[in-house]
Amino acid sequence: MGLPGRVRSVIRRAGFDVTRRPHRPDAHQLDWALDAVLRSRDVNCIIDVGGNRGHFGQLVRTLGYTGRIVSFEPSPSTLPALAAVAARDANWEVRPVGLSSAPGTAELRLYEGPELDSLLAALPGVVDQIPIIAEVGTATVTLSTLAIEYPTVVAGLGEPRVLLKSDTQGHDAEVLLGAKGLPREVVAVLVELSAQPIYDGQPRMTKVMDVLLDDGFTPVAFQPLFQSSDGLRIVELDGLFMRPESNLPDWGPGFLKASASA
Repeated sequence: MGLPGRVRSVIRRAGFDVTRRPHRPDAHQLDWALDAVLRSRDVNCIIDVGGNRGHFGQLVRTLGYTGRIVSFEPSPSTLPALAAVAARDANWEVRPVGLSSAPGTAELRLYEGPELDSLLAALPGVVDQIPIIAEVGTATVTLSTLAIEYPTVVAGLGEPRVLLKSDTQGHDAEVLLGAKGLPREVVAVLVELSAQPIYDGQPRMTKVMDVLLDDGFTPVAFQPLFQSSDGLRIVELDGLFMRPESNLPDWGPGFLKASASA
């Protein structure tokens, strides 16, 4: 490691970072915002829809969250890894079902990259640019809904304060609609949004956002997941939304401060 690398390592151990300018302003923004929301709203239950291999659960644990996690994951490609991770955590439950707008069964499409498994087929030509979205099979999976699962998810919590995370590769609008209106105890939602669909029938990001905005949530932060080959156009991004503590609007004095400093 050269001198710049050693210096950066020391600075990081002190809790700071050094980046080359110019740099993307959204780097690590979501981790900061997620940590702030978990702490400020005293979240004690996370509903992890699309648990995959357990990455999100592990992330919130590194952020210091110690409350309940309930993961939903129907894919046979990732469920064993998720179950193994959760088995080492007494406050983490895994349910081997998918969530949708109605209960039943469906065919889950399995892809070479299991993180892309979806109830939707990839758009023609996508595999040419994203080779891991090559289909390798299907699996019949059980579907439930948030409305059905929610009561047992929060059972035993005197005052549930819930963060809902949904990452279902194009099915997130259906997950939200299956709640039939998110309970008031759901104080925040982290959801994957598609700026450029990669699946056939994948809803626009605005449809997913409208479901949340109509339910009283407001945006906290957005962070790109990956971009087009030129590195400029967003393909998918994560959006963090929070429900206000009261029904009163809060426009804040931020724009006044910005004007005064200009």
